[in-house]
Amino acid sequence: MTRLVGVDIGGTNTDMVVVDTETRELRIAKVPTTSTNQAIGLMSALDAAGVDASSVKLVTHGTTVATNATIERKGARCGLVTTRGFRDVLELRRRDRPQTYGLLGSFTPLIERRSRLEVAERMSAEGEVLTALDEDEFARAVQELRHQGCEVLVICFLHSYANPAHERRARELAQAIWPNQYIVLSSEVLPVMREFERTSTSVVAGYVRPLLERYLSSLTERLAHAGYKEDLLVVQSNGGLVAAPLVGRFAANTILSGPAAGVTAAVSLARAAGVNNVVSCDMGGTSFDVCVISDSVPATSNQQFLDFGIPLCVPMLDVHAIGAGGGGIARIDAAGILQVGPDSAGFAPGAAGFGKGGTQPTVTDANVVLGLFGRADVIGRERGRGFDESLAREAVDRVVAKPLGLSVEAAAEAILRVAGTKMGAYVRKKLLERGLDPRDFSLLAFGGAGPLHANRVLRESGCARALVPPYPGITSAMGCLLGSLRHDFIQAVNQSLEALDVPALRATFAEYVAQGLALLVQEGVPNEEVVVTLSADMSYAGQTHTIPVELPPLEQLTRETIEAAFEAAYTSLYTQLLPGYGIKLVNAKTTVLGRPSVADMGRYHSLPSAEPPSPTEHRVYCEGQWHPARVYQRHDLPCDFVVEGPALLLQPDSTTFIEPGYRATVHSSGTIFIEG
Repeated sequence: MTRLVGVDIGGTNTDMVVVDTETRELRIAKVPTTSTNQAIGLMSALDAAGVDASSVKLVTHGTTVATNATIERKGARCGLVTTRGFRDVLELRRRDRPQTYGLLGSFTPLIERRSRLEVAERMSAEGEVLTALDEDEFARAVQELRHQGCEVLVICFLHSYANPAHERRARELAQAIWPNQYIVLSSEVLPVMREFERTSTSVVAGYVRPLLERYLSSLTERLAHAGYKEDLLVVQSNGGLVAAPLVGRFAANTILSGPAAGVTAAVSLARAAGVNNVVSCDMGGTSFDVCVISDSVPATSNQQFLDFGIPLCVPMLDVHAIGAGGGGIARIDAAGILQVGPDSAGFAPGAAGFGKGGTQPTVTDANVVLGLFGRADVIGRERGRGFDESLAREAVDRVVAKPLGLSVEAAAEAILRVAGTKMGAYVRKKLLERGLDPRDFSLLAFGGAGPLHANRVLRESGCARALVPPYPGITSAMGCLLGSLRHDFIQAVNQSLEALDVPALRATFAEYVAQGLALLVQEGVPNEEVVVTLSADMSYAGQTHTIPVELPPLEQLTRETIEAAFEAAYTSLYTQLLPGYGIKLVNAKTTVLGRPSVADMGRYHSLPSAEPPSPTEHRVYCEGQWHPARVYQRHDLPCDFVVEGPALLLQPDSTTFIEPGYRATVHSSGTIFIEG
């Protein structure tokens, strides 16, 4: 057998998909996430799927280890050595504040001030040495940080993107003093302008590296002990993959890897369903993750804020999240207004209805009260836990219904209405920010809780329709298998197009292409399967912000072709050019990637040809009253079958609810279209 495994570890559940490339068999598993050691949950998922690790050829993993470590401030202790005068750049930030209309707020940098030291050295923005590196002072600074107990040394000198010589010499000196291999250079992590963002990204890379490497080492050992003999691949925030042995070098790139895998799957699923414009909506137990996909191309970003004052500047899919998952806790605030989230009950203690000690009502409890699960089992079935409806009702009644003077059912519906409004407004906001009309887009609702709330988000966002993929609860795990091994490189250029040294630019691109090819060969990708793309961050002279511009292949790269590519990209975004203004090429970007292990998940899913069994009936509460709802097993429905709401479609990894007045149609790809 040739088995491939994709696994996504979320805040509440660990999702796994297993495909056999020879027999086309597909297995899924959804088990509780073991937050103390996520590797245990992954091995538990293999067991739940009935898969022997020794029969697996490839394991691809989306992880939240780096993300959680940063947000929860549980990373490694770092020390920073920087140019004299730049010790406090992490705290100066961009003069922003956590509350737009408030003067109160606090910020705690990832490195405390006493562990941020300065040394004499200075490069100009053109890369000329203005002040030589004081090697003795640098050595004393490194000794001081070691004495403080720092595990990671981050070196970030001014203008090192233009000339990294001082940082490289500093590393040589540090290697004779520092007790481990955790030495991070900003010129290798992010060789571009903007001192604050470059310093922040370098610190994040160092902050998560030891934790990430230890976790992957533990997981690799567990897999090897179970009989797995191949490399472990990890999803990056750009949707691409990297081999576990290389993760330390690209630690910052694994932030938001799980949501990125979901977007990769969304692109493939939407294309198979014949839909080009979608918004991927991943609603799990903890968060609601959104990404706009226009003309089958997901939105990308070069900067995300992991928390207030902590920007991460690496190429990534533009995924934004709010706290609105199935575990979102409902409460009445000081003003007497019902709020849902962002706090989540997670899996422990979980929803009140789980019977594991949770006492606060959650979105899941509201669904239980309203009968929207159609059965007593939590998603995940055998590995799940039965719901106790009485506990769910008691929590909703005590915290929401009685304070607001509502019935338990009305209070539960209010919880879902608030959550739905919050998510729908967020989707609409993300589309309008880009100048896009929601009516031109469909929602792709996935995650364990996504299909339950698809109707509400659809109605609030104003989108055309909702799509529910064949296996919504493990869609992000599928995205792990659909990704390609990928490496991105960036280098500051900061030249006007008129003065641009084109041969030097070609040489820069060629150098990074060679580095990328070497990495992919190391990861087992043949040269003939490698795809190279060149791009740049460009702007008109005087503009603060840049736009991404796809460039022609290396052999076609001239000043004229670069200008034409910029004008096409600028026109696409802003409809008109700015004649008479000079053009500037700020950063050169290189991407190398191999072919995905799985090009299309459709070959592992087929629809039945026979009519489904007669539906059972179940009561659901909707629009202020109880309705009889038809209940189907989702995978019994053939192509073109139409289900009128109210109805529930059940499957092991999720439940889909179709409201009264809506209908669901099964597409030939297996995706369900929900329309009014």
